[in-house]
Amino acid sequence: MTRKFLNAGNTVVSNYLLSHFHQLGLTSDELVIYLIIEKQREQGDLFPSSKLISRETGLDESKVYELLHELIQNKFMEIKTVKHADGKNYDQYNFDLLFDKLLQSADNETETKKQQTQKNDRETVFKQIESEFGRPLSPIEYETINQWLTDDHYAPEMISLALKEAVLSQAYSLRYMDRILLNWEKRNLTTVNQVQKEEERQRNSSSSDHNSNQRNVKADLNGPKIPIYKISDQNK
Repeated sequence: MTRKFLNAGNTVVSNYLLSHFHQLGLTSDELVIYLIIEKQREQGDLFPSSKLISRETGLDESKVYELLHELIQNKFMEIKTVKHADGKNYDQYNFDLLFDKLLQSADNETETKKQQTQKNDRETVFKQIESEFGRPLSPIEYETINQWLTDDHYAPEMISLALKEAVLSQAYSLRYMDRILLNWEKRNLTTVNQVQKEEERQRNSSSSDHNSNQRNVKADLNGPKIPIYKISDQNK
């Protein structure tokens, strides 16, 4: 019994298909039909008979015919004629259309999640600015922020950082934030990490210049002493 179980092999099925087949419009019976055809394909039978499918699924053969027709009609499957190595033409079931729908569904899901994330980020930016400014934003200010995100493609975290810089300078205006964002853009600083590294570089440069000036002043103070002559000595 164990050997029979192992010899039966395994059929690899996309988890995404199992999770989304209803969303695609595929019924449970149609999914079972697909699974049986896929199992037979992996065993070398590219065009299993409706009788075999009926036996494997427990469905009436007439129902199998109906389901196969629906799969074709709904563009989940098609029957292709392929020439094999022996030179003969053979029919086979092809589910490329189903997987095209799966890929499109995955792309749509990704795009939906992206749009939702952008919407959440946008609302977060609005709330942060209103909180720091201590007042509701005007329609013009909303439009300005929308332009930053949509037209200028400033990352939400960069806008938040510009807000932080403005608050530290006690400049509660979008115009001040806009100048900060433009300055970073001109210097090709597009991420928070880049801005932080640039600020650190400037601090180190400033500290280095300060230390250099201190050394120069010290060198001047410790330089060679200039002899002081008395006028009376020069007349001797």
